[in-house]
Amino acid sequence: MKAKGDIEILLADDERAFRSGMKALLESEGFAVRTARDGEAAVRKFAERVPDVVILDVMMPRMNGFRACEEIRKTDRRVPVVFLTAKDGEVDQVRALGLGADDYVSKSAPEALLVARIRRAVERSRELVAGRAADADGCMHLGQTTVDMTSLEVTVGGESAGRLTKTEADILRILAGRRGQHFSTDELIAALRGDGFACEDTMLYVHVSNLRRKLGPAAALLSTSRNAGYSLSR
Repeated sequence: MKAKGDIEILLADDERAFRSGMKALLESEGFAVRTARDGEAAVRKFAERVPDVVILDVMMPRMNGFRACEEIRKTDRRVPVVFLTAKDGEVDQVRALGLGADDYVSKSAPEALLVARIRRAVERSRELVAGRAADADGCMHLGQTTVDMTSLEVTVGGESAGRLTKTEADILRILAGRRGQHFSTDELIAALRGDGFACEDTMLYVHVSNLRRKLGPAAALLSTSRNAGYSLSR
């Protein structure tokens, strides 16, 4: 695992003061930080050198955060993308997660919470996605559906069916680690981000819904309910 100083964050925001303040804050936590003043610059800098975590604002000139996330996800499905924005509406959160973002945090949140959420994204980027859930070949086999827990590619009947995001793969890994047992919303959020981290259940529900869609016929094994919780049957 990398030391903090070796972990690089790419931060994109068009407000110079906020960009400078966040850079100073993250550097004080020991992270290396590159900055971009708009989405277009963020995509270009991502292509030049892939960071450990990407932080995007939504409203930026030239290319907004949604488009930047979409462009990044065309070439990389694994690097965590965190939206850090003043736009905290549920519609925007759902859109961001649907594009492959891993988290969505309001700029109005306390600094300690912002750093904690970013740190957790960094930690998750360093963890092995497969864990104990994958077979010896590094794949999770769910009937006709196979998930390569390294590349995150999903195949159904031997045919490519797309890729999971890092968060979707983490959810699958956690549920597979205790197959047949239910996780409440709070339990699954705690497993993903650690106890004490704020996260709306809507965001989790969107991640799980996207996971079900990508699993094809294996979605029948994934039970999803905001009230009853989430589980992967045996």
